[in-house]
Amino acid sequence: MSLDDLKREVAEGWPDVPAASLALGIIEFMGQLGDQELRMLTIPRLLEGVGRSQVDQPFLASLAILVSSTVHVLDAKAFLCEEEGLEVHVDAQELATARRLGSLEHPETGELIEDFEGRLIPYFESSPRFLEARAHG
Repeated sequence: MSLDDLKREVAEGWPDVPAASLALGIIEFMGQLGDQELRMLTIPRLLEGVGRSQVDQPFLASLAILVSSTVHVLDAKAFLCEEEGLEVHVDAQELATARRLGSLEHPETGELIEDFEGRLIPYFESSPRFLEARAHG
């Protein structure tokens, strides 16, 4: 699989969907980045990569396409921002459990945090599938 194959999957899977062109732009942008940069793709960085200044519905929809199991170019992740300014990684499983239960168990202290949603900083990481496609052109 190559980057062109990934782009073809998006174009064929979401024809006539405005968000698909943004998703293609994000794939193109990611293809130009180094390995380190692909480990933490923030929303502002992705916006910049596709020449947009703010989050809107088509941009969010493009992220949903890229995170979907069909294309799986991005893995969604998050940091929990603590009062002291420290950031603690929260994995997808912990986040899903927290949303189901209504509170997040702090990954390091075990303390239950009920107001966790407002303290999360989302980011994305390139998926192994994307890295493999990039390696093949």
